[in-house]
Order: sequence, then C-alpha cells, then structure tokens
Amino acid sequence: MKKSMFLLATATLALTACTNTEDVEQGFAQTSRQIGFASHINKATRALVNNNFTQFTVFGTYTMPNNEANPIQIFNNVNVTKNGTDWTYTGQDRYWINTANYKFYAYSKENKTTGTTRLEKDELTFVNYAVDQDNQKDLVFAAATATGKTEGNNKVPFDFKHILTKIRFNFTNKFPAGYTIDISNVEIRNMRDLGTFTASSATWSNQHRSKETEIANEMLTISAPISEHKTLDPEESVLTDDIYVLPYKYNEANVRLYFTLTIKNANGEQISNAVNFGAFKPTWDKGCAYQYNVVLTGEAAGLEKIEFTTDENMDLDNGWTAGDTEDTDFNFGSQVKNASDL
Repeated sequence: MKKSMFLLATATLALTACTNTEDVEQGFAQTSRQIGFASHINKATRALVNNNFTQFTVFGTYTMPNNEANPIQIFNNVNVTKNGTDWTYTGQDRYWINTANYKFYAYSKENKTTGTTRLEKDELTFVNYAVDQDNQKDLVFAAATATGKTEGNNKVPFDFKHILTKIRFNFTNKFPAGYTIDISNVEIRNMRDLGTFTASSATWSNQHRSKETEIANEMLTISAPISEHKTLDPEESVLTDDIYVLPYKYNEANVRLYFTLTIKNANGEQISNAVNFGAFKPTWDKGCAYQYNVVLTGEAAGLEKIEFTTDENMDLDNGWTAGDTEDTDFNFGSQVKNASDL
C-alpha cells in the first residue's frame, strides 16, 4: 500500500532540563559623579558572550523623594559601546543627583537594536517583538536601580540575562545494521512568533502568531540548519544548530517538527526519501536551552518490515497424502541362506 508523503513520526521527543550557564565578570565598578555602566553576561553557544558583546542600549529614569509619581527620563534608547574595558554612551554626559532614585534598563539584540521598544514614564516594554525566521538573534536584558549620592557613586552594574528560549534537535539512527540515514530540511512550524516583554517584571505576555493557518505549507516556519551534516550509521547522532523561539507554555500539541529523512539499505539502495513530521506541546521557559532527542526507527519512518507467517489451514499433524502401492511386486521367490550374505 502506498504510504502518504507526510508520515507522522512516532519518534521520541525527550526534553532535557533547563540549562542555565555561568556568569562571567566583565568590567569593574568605579566611583564617579558621572553616570557610567559595567556589565557581565551569561555564556552560551551561538549567542552573546564576553568576547563578542560590544554594545547595548540603555533606558533610565529618576524620581526625587518628594515627587515619586513623576519620573524624569535621562536615557531613552541610548547606545552604550565597549571601549577597551570601559563602556561609553553617546550624547552628553549625565550626572548623579543626590538622593534621586534611579531605574535603569538595558538590552542587546546581538549588539544591535530593535524598533519595538517603548518607554512611557519609567516603564519599558518591547511591543510585538518578533522571533521568526528573519529574527534569529540572541536577546539579553538587564535591570538595575541606584540612589544618587554627592560622591562615591559606582558604575551601574548590569547583569544581563538571556530572555528568549533556545532549542535544538538531536537525531539518532536506530535502524538495523547496514542501514544509513540522512537528515535535512529540519524546521519547526506553527510556533508563536510575536510577544510583548515588560521590563519591570521581566516577563513575556501576549504571545501570538502573526498568521493563523491549518495549511502546513503556509504555517510560520523557523529552519534549524545542520552545520556539521553527516550520513548516520546505526547508533550515530547529529545535532541541529540552535534556534531561538519565544518563551511560552503551549496548551495544545500544535507545534510541529518537520524534516526530510533519506534511508539507504546495506546495498546502498535508497528505500525512502520522505518528509516526516510530528506535533508536540512544548513548554519553553525564558532563558532556558532545550535539546529534543529524536530517535529514528523503520517503524517511526513509516517503513513496513518484511515479516513471515504460516497458512491458517496448515495441518502438519494430518497432512500426509496416501501413496498408491497397489502394483508393487516384491518377488519373494529368492532366498538368502545366511544373514551374513546380505
């Protein structure tokens, strides 16, 4: 029977524990009346790390003790650039005010900015921030508070954290000996690609899809490339590159994993080249990295195994057919006198 091109892969989708990475110090606090910044950031693969973190954008407000309802904006979408071991911001210098209470927010989209930020009074939001095929950039965020002094003010210490979710897929060949497989065109589809981030609570909300459809080829898609591609022998595995998605807890199994699976037997003959997909219900937490382990077998790929059975009418107990011996003549006229002459 002909198999459908789209085969529901019953592969195992195993979720690893949320992985948080260690902090590494970058920059040192100094005392000054001029407002300055220091930072450190978490390590991560294919993301911002100490060696490549060179720019962030800062927002800052202050209130006076007798006028807390009216924050004054002193930084609004101001670029801060690394210069040696120092961080310097554009525009005129800003100075500390004694007893003023300050709030600072900062972010970096892999050393770039985004056009989705909005600062209203002292509340910063990222409105309809997109994480899709065209926006595969690490996003880090930090917040800090301080009270101004006449002297002895420290640099504002920003402790940047990753605020997206990072995922990857690990494919393992569990076919019999001699069978090889190739994985290509790995994609996730139908994920939520837009959301709003609120700086004061450091939370995401209103995650939604920019396009809702049940048609597979029209679903929102993010590709997961395999930079170190290889043909897999049995028990071998291959990893996709990391991709970024919006943090969100899905209530239905409507996020899909698609991939092309090419299978060859021990004689090098291609026996299948099909697109497979599986639907799953992920929980993607902010700042977490997940690895999904996809175990591939013949059954999961939709192949039918050669098997044997016996005929239901088989009767070995009474299955002998009687032979015809009617015309057999043994001619007993000859005699043997001694048994030893036989």
